[in-house]
Amino acid sequence: MTPIKDQAKAPEREFERLTLNQRIQHWILIASFISLVITGMPVRYPESPISHVMVRLMGGVTLRAALHRFWALVLISLCAYHLFYVLFSRRGREDLGEFIPSLKDAKDLIKMLKVYFGLSMDKPKFGRYNYIEKFEYFAMGWGSVVMVGTGLALWFEEQALIILPKWALDVANIIHSYEALLAFLAIVIWHFYHVHLNPESFPMSKIWLTGKITEHELRELHPLEYEDIKAKERRGENLGLGGAV
Repeated sequence: MTPIKDQAKAPEREFERLTLNQRIQHWILIASFISLVITGMPVRYPESPISHVMVRLMGGVTLRAALHRFWALVLISLCAYHLFYVLFSRRGREDLGEFIPSLKDAKDLIKMLKVYFGLSMDKPKFGRYNYIEKFEYFAMGWGSVVMVGTGLALWFEEQALIILPKWALDVANIIHSYEALLAFLAIVIWHFYHVHLNPESFPMSKIWLTGKITEHELRELHPLEYEDIKAKERRGENLGLGGAV
């Protein structure tokens, strides 16, 4: 007798992690960040042969500067929109509230350090955002303020010198250069590993593309949020931030 084939398993439930609005903001941030790095690094390393090649590919020094300023305007516009989004949209305000650091984040950090050094096997349970995600969010916000502020001073040098001493502009130039390098290294080394290359997500998390997280991922990575969603489901409430899709 031919054995009966196993019935196909039901597809795993997915929950909304990022709305389309949030994903578009993220995509624009990625495009502007990468473009600013490509158009800005030749200025930091003008003697490098790679910089010479990059400038030629961008059409020369003048066009490189124009491209850098164009993407700077894109980033400034995105920052302004995001500020409006978190202040005046319900989802934005809810997420901003979840990003606010708390004493629990400090305790979670200590617990994870104990795990990393082999002193404990008790990993902390995270809610919607863990302490790393909160740090990255505010670091990106602060970094954007610094880069935009110093960048505008360097862009409108003559106007800046009316109200600032020359040494302040020199300091702005140094800060702009080193902050750009720091942001680049943080994204490549920290963010890429934490989001995409760690064993739980390798080779890539698809949340930034689909906006969805599987039930397994939610249960493993954000157990407190998962427990909250299950409690709301039992009460028959609207799922809100973690709604199933």
